[in-house]
Amino acid sequence: MVAVAIASIALVSFISLVLSSIAMEDHSRKVTEAILIADQRMKEIEQGPFPEVSTKEGLIDEKDPSGFYYRLQVQETPIENVRQVAIEILWDNKRRSVDLTTYMAKKD
Repeated sequence: MVAVAIASIALVSFISLVLSSIAMEDHSRKVTEAILIADQRMKEIEQGPFPEVSTKEGLIDEKDPSGFYYRLQVQETPIENVRQVAIEILWDNKRRSVDLTTYMAKKD
């Protein structure tokens, strides 16, 4: 009887550990995917024309059920012809996010 009680306590602890590991793996996967999306968006902006001061947001992909959203903010800086570009990728009903910020100079 004592052995069964000890085994059941160990089994509950093991199951809890496995569930926790699964949750951490899912979070790590989402963070990695969000960082890759932010990097790709930033590269697209860098290759395009000099960004105008603006704020935009929306779904990353209407067809993708993963539910990633973005917020893009382009701001003036004290340095002439330099803009601050910040992109935030959100998921989990906009409760979790990663940010990527860079500065872009106007090309002559």
